[in-house]
Amino acid sequence: MTKRLFKRYCEIVYNESGIKLTEEKSQLLNARIGKRIRKLGVQPDKYLSIIENDPDELNTFLDAISTNHTYFFRESKTFKYLDKRCRDIWCAASSSGEEPYSLLTYCMELGFEPSILATDISDSCLERARRAIYPKKCLSNIPNHMIKRYFQKGMGKWEDHVRVKQHISKMIKFEKFNLLKDSPPSKIFDIIFCRNVMIYFDTPTKETVIRKLSKVLKQGGHFIIGGAESLSTLDHCLKYIKPSVYKKE
Repeated sequence: MTKRLFKRYCEIVYNESGIKLTEEKSQLLNARIGKRIRKLGVQPDKYLSIIENDPDELNTFLDAISTNHTYFFRESKTFKYLDKRCRDIWCAASSSGEEPYSLLTYCMELGFEPSILATDISDSCLERARRAIYPKKCLSNIPNHMIKRYFQKGMGKWEDHVRVKQHISKMIKFEKFNLLKDSPPSKIFDIIFCRNVMIYFDTPTKETVIRKLSKVLKQGGHFIIGGAESLSTLDHCLKYIKPSVYKKE
């Protein structure tokens, strides 16, 4: 892929999702779109023309670029900010569902059932989240008693997988949401998790996203980001509490 072509791909990704790709990410881009290019039997320049003119293929392209790895109870130290006052929770970059299911089961262990909105830009991630089937290896951070309480073991070809019990998975509302372009929900949330996604954004995009999410966070509510992220150099209205944790005052 030529530098000019890579630059144009990067412009599309940035304009549509806010994700900032640098030259160091050229191999990642090639890897993410390679399977699709081979399936369509086209070269990268032709595929660029396709996504510029076909909204459905553009969506497929963004889906491939934005999909990220996650696992249950990732960076769970911040879960201590969940309590019975957290009735409305927004998981604003929910990926394939491990995070919102972790939040829900953690709250249920505390004795309450919150309303959780889980959103992501990726259709394929949302589909996997709704299906709620995961490899057993993803459960390494979950105590055995919680696995028995909230998951079903697979059998036959699904022997190495588990499924979130259906009455649990139905408690979470999964919706597509573009952090850069979409308007926030009309409700107010007690706590918002937006973790491990803003590391892909530049400063203006980060500030846009924080302002948007902060508008629907209640006064005194916590805003949780990823362990590798910081808002220290950004213009925002949130108060720093500790690494990964901010509060709206």
